[in-house]
Amino acid sequence: MLFKFHHCAVLVSGLDDLKKCVAAWHLHENIVRFFVFAVYFDFRFSSGMCGHAVEGHSMASALEQQCLSSAVYSVLFRPLLERFEMRDPSALRTLRTALVQAEREQEGFLCLLIKHVLSKSQLDVSLHESLLRLQGTACSDDLKLTNGGAVVQEVGQRATVLRAILARIPNEIGDRRTFLETIKEIANSIKKLLDAINCLIPLLSPELQPLVDQRKRDFVKFSKRFSNTLKEYFKGEPPESVFNSANQLICQIVLFVKIIRENIIL
Repeated sequence: MLFKFHHCAVLVSGLDDLKKCVAAWHLHENIVRFFVFAVYFDFRFSSGMCGHAVEGHSMASALEQQCLSSAVYSVLFRPLLERFEMRDPSALRTLRTALVQAEREQEGFLCLLIKHVLSKSQLDVSLHESLLRLQGTACSDDLKLTNGGAVVQEVGQRATVLRAILARIPNEIGDRRTFLETIKEIANSIKKLLDAINCLIPLLSPELQPLVDQRKRDFVKFSKRFSNTLKEYFKGEPPESVFNSANQLICQIVLFVKIIRENIIL
């Protein structure tokens, strides 16, 4: 009960922050409605109106929650906020800070906000599928590595290519022949990314090698999990599990690149 009370309190606090931001922005309620409509439109467009209900798919683990939250902000909220940047940059910074702070204090806040918007709009979509589609149009800055030389940059380039291929899954999963070719591309792209990582690790300091090697093992584990999910899909499991597993694999890719960017100096 205490957890639920804290959860609600932080959620209300986050919403209050958003209300204060809107008030500070000196904008009418129509602007807020437009922001909500933009969320609605992006999900409607990205879902392809496939008819998979967002309700009923539980967030099975803390890791899944982390991956969903990361994807929701990076592929949906951040691009939407940038659309408003020209109106009032200062207010945008305040709104962005409120969203990030609410998510930091209660992980899953942004997912709850999205689900609330979807429930009010009565839009019948798959959250995992929509986020995976949006990964295809995501800004590549989070995977770009501009420092450290050719070996480091190769990791960023391979990571970017792999994410782009994974994002094609929702469009291609319905055509068995096309999807099988896509699976081959994914396997080849995973191998090339691992090759690039293996070239990088020997160049690192002894202190940093274990950290990067652990991230590599996590990536391999989720690659195998994705492969197993594909096998289950071809045995009759719904595609939702494939979308979910692909999103988790992308999350591992982003986390690996983040480790390199923040901690590694060659």
